Amino acid sequence: MPHLIANYSANLTELDPHQLLKDANVALIETDLFVVNDIKSRAFKDEIFLIGLNETEEAYIHLKLYLLSGRTQEQKQAVGAALLHRLEQKSYIQSEVSFPIQLCVEVIDMPKENYFKATVLD
Repeated sequence: MPHLIANYSANLTELDPHQLLKDANVALIETDLFVVNDIKSRAFKDEIFLIGLNETEEAYIHLKLYLLSGRTQEQKQAVGAALLHRLEQKSYIQSEVSFPIQLCVEVIDMPKENYFKATVLD
């Protein structure tokens, strides 16, 4: 834990999803709230999306961070703010974008009693 899921609109053609995840993971590590190898991140490009009625070209990046319950509100606020700040740096975009990008971060509690995990070796 935590699990981070990044969704981004397909019109962000210059976005490097691996760099986006790396930036997010660094932001999480810098909070000192997580063990490095416990962070699991993945990114999904949303091929079909609509912002409003598609009257202007816009884009989005939406991060969902799933945490096991037990974190304080202050910790969750700090993590969300750190992720948003890192998104605002836009090091994951290889060239300038000529339209607005909506950046969103959602921190979601997962009840510990409903999370199951096993590590298996073959």
